[in-house]
Amino acid sequence: IAPIIITQYTFNFNNFNIIYLFNNGGPAVAGSNAGGTDILVSWIYKLTMSSSQYAIAATITILLSIFVVGLALWQFRATKSFKNDDMA
Repeated sequence: IAPIIITQYTFNFNNFNIIYLFNNGGPAVAGSNAGGTDILVSWIYKLTMSSSQYAIAATITILLSIFVVGLALWQFRATKSFKNDDMA
């Protein structure tokens, strides 16, 4: 069940297409690059495509990747998903 939970979390965490197609991450928030409904992935897309802030987008992407991989490894270790149980 742990792999299913991690897969669902990752899917919901990276649900870019719904945010982008529905309202493009809007409405705008005063004093911020991110919109009111932006998630990290859609905000990173905006940083690269509209404002050309590639360094910030790359940094956020690397930090996000480290966070997701760390969370997945912690979850696998906590649930002992990699442990082989002999059915003998």
